[in-house]
Amino acid sequence: MRSYCVKVNGGSGVLVNAMTQEYSYVLTAAHVILEKQDDLVVHDYQGNQLAVLAVLPQHLPSPEQIKSEGHLYDIAVLKVDYQEHIVQQCLPASDLSNCASLTLVGFPETERDSPDPLKEYTGHKISVANELVIMFLDGIPGTTTIRGMSGGGVYHVQGKKPMLIGVEFQMDGRQTEQQYGRAQCHSLARFEELITANSSAPMIPAYLECFSNMRDRIFSFNVYDQKNVAALKLELESIADYLIANNLLPPYKVMERYHEDLLVDPKNFSELKTYGLWVAYLEFLVISVLIDQSNGADDAYLKGLERKRRLIYTSDSTNWISRLEDLLKVAKKLLDKDGTLIVASPEAAASVLPPMFKLEQVISDISFVPNNELFPAIDLAENEVFTSFKLTHLEGLRNTCIVAVEDEYYKLNGRKMLFDFLREKLNEIIN
Repeated sequence: MRSYCVKVNGGSGVLVNAMTQEYSYVLTAAHVILEKQDDLVVHDYQGNQLAVLAVLPQHLPSPEQIKSEGHLYDIAVLKVDYQEHIVQQCLPASDLSNCASLTLVGFPETERDSPDPLKEYTGHKISVANELVIMFLDGIPGTTTIRGMSGGGVYHVQGKKPMLIGVEFQMDGRQTEQQYGRAQCHSLARFEELITANSSAPMIPAYLECFSNMRDRIFSFNVYDQKNVAALKLELESIADYLIANNLLPPYKVMERYHEDLLVDPKNFSELKTYGLWVAYLEFLVISVLIDQSNGADDAYLKGLERKRRLIYTSDSTNWISRLEDLLKVAKKLLDKDGTLIVASPEAAASVLPPMFKLEQVISDISFVPNNELFPAIDLAENEVFTSFKLTHLEGLRNTCIVAVEDEYYKLNGRKMLFDFLREKLNEIIN
């Protein structure tokens, strides 16, 4: 919690991830930056100054607006230089249980010159309504005690994981005698609204911190008897557990590396936040490691996989074969000759492979119809490259390699036999 706390002028703020490497965000209260909007000074918890690139909103409310309608307006977002170390975890305020424990972190004005200027105040939730959180602070501190903590992050600690739920902006109460022990906080949803309204990169969802958040959703086989594939599912999950525990890049790092190259439609950036994409990607890695008989899926393995085999995602559930031309062009961009492109989408009855006549027709169309954008008419050598690509669908692979032969898995004993049989079925399609 402390490592993401920053000083913003005379107040506080909290660092969060953005779905870009161009900048990171500081969430804070608007009144913290009103007096020095043209001369903002932001320091991290170690005293390093962070360059401010932009302020959202561009036109801040006046102090009078904040005073009269503070619960609607007293928020601001700063774009600062990209901070690679941020792995902030977040939790919707609406998910907080009754009297959930909360912690406010910030730089109180009275402590800024002390050896330990960063302070934490514990307390609990009183209420959440309309994305406004009211919290009670232990010790019943008054306004003068916590002045300077406005804009500081408010956390709920689950086990040992601090989850950011909002940002404190004022004491709860109009009169001075009321302003003891109760504070108001804006939930993260308010900041997300502001970021969206300004067409900026979304904040990274908490579940993208680790593939362990997708582990329980992988390899859900639509078979008629789950006991037929129970042993296989356990063994595949064990591969996922091993990869996660042994240097597998977290989802947000994979997203930063490949970004739009993870998508069938590269302009639909919002799909990068889709939970289904990351469930599919973890399955893809398990399948790839199984096929390649690799000892892991660390950074070096992923780099070696890049031009050989890729997964791309779309939330569109229409027949994936209807987009063959687009998929072939994506394959040309991402893969070397003989590479494999695996499509993941919500299409439950997806074919495992496109019909050969359809594939040949599309390749022929690409060859002879000039395209003045990315792909001009191709020559014979390029035609051979297109022909070499293998296109398949993740759900089709599940159905063909597992569901259609579920009885066979029930007859097999031990990890080696299960994996050898599945590898054989996958290689019939992918290799």
